[in-house]
Amino acid sequence: MLHDLRHGVRGLLKAPGFAAVSILTLALGIGANTAVLTLARAVFVNPLPFNDPDRLVAISERRPSSRTANIPISGREFAAWREQNRVFDDIALSHPSGLNLTGRGEPEAIHAIEVSANYLPMLGVSPAFGRGFADGETRVAILSDPLWRRRFAADAGAIGRTITLNDQSYTVIGVLRPLPKSLTPDLILPLDVAEQIRAVGRHNLSAFARLRPDATLDDARADLSAIADRLAIQMPRDNTGHGVAVTPLRDELVGEFRRASWLMVVAVGFVLLIGCANVANLLLARGANRQREIAIRAALGAGRARVIQQLIVESLVLAMLSGAAGLLMSAWIIDLIPKLSAVNIPLLETARLGWSGLLLAVAISLITGVAAGIVPALRSSYVRPGWLRESHQVSDDRHGRMLRDALVAAEVGLTLVLLIGSGLMITSFARLVAVDPGFRTSDVLVVPLDLPATRYAEAYQRRDFFDRVIGSIEALPGVQSAGAISHLPLGGADNWMPFRVVGRPDPAPGQEPYAPFRVATPHYFTALAIPLRGGRLFTDGDARQSVPLIRWFPQQPYPAGYDKPQAAPVAIVSETAAKQFWPGSNPIGQRIRVMFSPDVTIVGIAGDVHHNGLDLPSYPHIYLPHNQEPLSSVSMVVHATVPPSQLAPAVRERIRAADHELPIAVKTMADVISTSVGRARLYAAITAVFGAVALLLAVVGIFGVVSYVAAQRTREIGVRMALGAQRREILTLVVGQGMRPIAVGIGLGVLTAISVTRFMGKLLFQVTPLDPMTFAVVTALLVVVAILACWIPARRATHVDPLTSLRAE
Repeated sequence: MLHDLRHGVRGLLKAPGFAAVSILTLALGIGANTAVLTLARAVFVNPLPFNDPDRLVAISERRPSSRTANIPISGREFAAWREQNRVFDDIALSHPSGLNLTGRGEPEAIHAIEVSANYLPMLGVSPAFGRGFADGETRVAILSDPLWRRRFAADAGAIGRTITLNDQSYTVIGVLRPLPKSLTPDLILPLDVAEQIRAVGRHNLSAFARLRPDATLDDARADLSAIADRLAIQMPRDNTGHGVAVTPLRDELVGEFRRASWLMVVAVGFVLLIGCANVANLLLARGANRQREIAIRAALGAGRARVIQQLIVESLVLAMLSGAAGLLMSAWIIDLIPKLSAVNIPLLETARLGWSGLLLAVAISLITGVAAGIVPALRSSYVRPGWLRESHQVSDDRHGRMLRDALVAAEVGLTLVLLIGSGLMITSFARLVAVDPGFRTSDVLVVPLDLPATRYAEAYQRRDFFDRVIGSIEALPGVQSAGAISHLPLGGADNWMPFRVVGRPDPAPGQEPYAPFRVATPHYFTALAIPLRGGRLFTDGDARQSVPLIRWFPQQPYPAGYDKPQAAPVAIVSETAAKQFWPGSNPIGQRIRVMFSPDVTIVGIAGDVHHNGLDLPSYPHIYLPHNQEPLSSVSMVVHATVPPSQLAPAVRERIRAADHELPIAVKTMADVISTSVGRARLYAAITAVFGAVALLLAVVGIFGVVSYVAAQRTREIGVRMALGAQRREILTLVVGQGMRPIAVGIGLGVLTAISVTRFMGKLLFQVTPLDPMTFAVVTALLVVVAILACWIPARRATHVDPLTSLRAE
């Protein structure tokens, strides 16, 4: 074996061109497969960093009236599940929260979650030092490891110190052990569970539970469904028709990425197979040139098995060198992918090569070496009479040609499948970004702001602050208009609420219409160029309420002096809302009632906006005026005639002049659009890269095979030309014979693509998996490239000197 290894290495050194092409070809396939499988293992296979993670589940609601699959739960449902369930060891709550961290360095907007006291113990996560929450505890915080290192320089003395969140002091009681960044908020705060249970109708909580050892998912679903039925009887107004979804925690985190991951695994597998077919053809050609060497080995006593062993070892040497290069490539890919801004896949950042990755690369290399070398070894090890004659020339019989053509056909077929998949993803992405979002996307600056409740507790304080800031920004040179919205389009958030249409019979419990509600300032629609389809927009003259109109607690009256609104509340509905909730009639002047608010009059109809994603339909939206429903968290939008990058410093200055402790993060609406389509862009880019690599490998393979065949037929071509054959005829002959297996491969590729691409349906937008245009364009592209790859060596063959060929004969 050592002798075979030494001989294999010497053989590669003697043929550096062959070695370089083969190693690069296989390295691309091995590196891509190692990287993708390592990333997939980190996301879908490696255990979650929690105690006994397979028993952890996420619980959410399902409602027939809501278009969202899984929606948050209410405190009442949590209380019922906690008291009545028979399948869980424990149930915990969480609620996301955006806060401003001030007092230590620059103000910073951070992501926090409020959790019940049993949340961390249920997950099996304990602080690295310090302690967890106690029941009923408030104004304490547990820091994440990154925030602790960033704000406290990893000082263990941070325990017991205070931090300022939204102008309120919180005592640090613990620091979490390092966890994956995608699973860890900046800090964790205690949740007032009792207050959430009292909030009738407020569905804004996430629930997680740990199954008992003897309970299954089906047991949990059946148990919670029975409790939901009882709640519907007890609280028909709030819970009729509410279903329950119980999902394994890993599926809740990464389930939506599973189909895309499988497609990536299949794609890199095809790249590796194409590489193997390419190298196998090169080895066949090399084996044909070694016929006399193999015949000498056989004459000296080497059996066929011994020759096959020698050739397989040489193939394995080639594969292991390729594996070493591929391992370096995979390490680069694994380090790069999580850093891409378009990637937001939980647990992806935990991927590491390590020893398991090294073993994976070795295994793929060994399999690749055998797969690429076994057929050429079997073919080349067969010794025929006459090979020892000194005058023997390299020959290629019918079986050799059939084998070579089969490899070319397989290579072309696999390439076509990858190119069609890539074409579908690129077409889907192109159509996605071509969708009109319903609002202005260029020359718009976006500034999210979150006012602390301590300094802006009253409605008039929040309203006056934004009125003052927006007015000062609109006075800047070049600014056309400025406004604010509670939920920015394509921002990934919504606020679904039930409402009633005044004057219609009360709907049956659970059948109330639902719609997302957003709060906007008067000039918001102008800043984003959202068209007015009817009625009017909000104005500064709309009634200014001193308390929010929409209340969660009907038992709490308005403060003294505000028992009745100062003027009629108003709202604007979207086109889809007008058609869905007032079919065949004009909603202008109609009234709705939201929760326990006074009647709200519809005064305008705004154009539809793709709030939730360019690939999703325009949901029915209802807008309330910020004057009447002043919120603390909004996103300001500024339209200007000057570039946003030039305007950003002046906008920051105006906001800091109003409140210097607010964290200010400025971006453009183009950035928002880009982020919203980031995942689709990533999928299109990755498949495009795989398709391009496959096409390059196919071109190299076709070129190499046709060049080899043309070189073998040099004397024949010379004789033909001496007997009167024209160069055009020789060119047609060589190209035609080269295109035969390509035509077979294209036919097989089309049939395979029809079967494979149907699994891509959920990843595509406005493109069917069998889109005829994509199939036709990609097939035509491959045909043109294949003809070119055949034409170049064929043209070279036409320059053979006939006299030289006749003298040789």
